[in-house]
Amino acid sequence: MLIEYIVMPIDFTNAAKYYKEEPHQVAAWNFLQGKVGPRVLEEFAEMYRAAPPAPEPVKTTIITPQIMQQLTGYSASSFDDVFCSDFNKLLQVTEFANYKKEMCMLIGNLMHETGMFKYMKEIADGWAYEGRKDLGNTQPGDGPKFKGTGVLMLTGRHNYTRFSDDIGDPEVVNKGCDYVCDTYPFMSATTWIADNDLLNICRTKGFDDCCYRINGGWNGYEDRKYCYNIALKVFGLQ
Repeated sequence: MLIEYIVMPIDFTNAAKYYKEEPHQVAAWNFLQGKVGPRVLEEFAEMYRAAPPAPEPVKTTIITPQIMQQLTGYSASSFDDVFCSDFNKLLQVTEFANYKKEMCMLIGNLMHETGMFKYMKEIADGWAYEGRKDLGNTQPGDGPKFKGTGVLMLTGRHNYTRFSDDIGDPEVVNKGCDYVCDTYPFMSATTWIADNDLLNICRTKGFDDCCYRINGGWNGYEDRKYCYNIALKVFGLQ
């Protein structure tokens, strides 16, 4: 009885998986390489050596109008989608979203800094910053244009420019304070948080050191702690 063997086409991914540098395997790969044109080999090399695509970050919705109402006592209708979305982006980008207790440390301090998110830009007109070269205010009108805004009061042309570069939005510098306040009330703090390694401080040293790093002292400490305890309760940690 004659038995016929059917040779199936080889799966290259399996061939690569079981490659052991045995002589017949080396010969087979060299034979294949000799049959493939240089352009195909170049394209294959680029694909083979490319780094794997970065995984898409998991988008976490932590802040909602209802959560804001619980934190501040203000009506949920006071907090629109832009506000809550930007708050969520801040927590995600800085990775505070991954650590509930540390996230509450940050939120408690932000609650204090902004009067329960009521004051999202400096009340003063900003002319006191005019000509402040240490803030990068070198052009006429820079003082009011780049006065403090956002939850950690981004201030000065230099800091606005750094944030603009980080986020890839030139309008931050072109339009200044009001634009940042309306568009990036929370994300405007990301550069400062990264520069000051704030998450690591919260994780390794705790609430007091978080307060000190943000304030540079102990101003409003009791209120910061009060706000922190509110956040702990809202997020189920007390």
